[in-house]
Amino acid sequence: MEHDIDRIIAGVRRLHPDVVVVQMSKYLPADDDGLWWFRLPDVDPDIQVESSSYDCPFIVEHSGMKSSSEAIHVNFVEEGVHIVDRYLRSLKAR
Repeated sequence: MEHDIDRIIAGVRRLHPDVVVVQMSKYLPADDDGLWWFRLPDVDPDIQVESSSYDCPFIVEHSGMKSSSEAIHVNFVEEGVHIVDRYLRSLKAR
């Protein structure tokens, strides 16, 4: 079964074929692995997308945010792709 996060990853990879996506690993069965980091090769800042259900809504945070109160709530796949794309483009422009 495909989840919204799979569609976000595919959409971001279409725009940024070099993107590195890492999913949080579970250490214990009760751990939540619904967290993904998107980053560019050889670039430290990243953007993370979180949802324990793997589906919308997601919470999105990036390295440039000063606190979690700045987190963005994403309700649609296209919105998630757009936010990750915009952040990765800003990193490439540096």
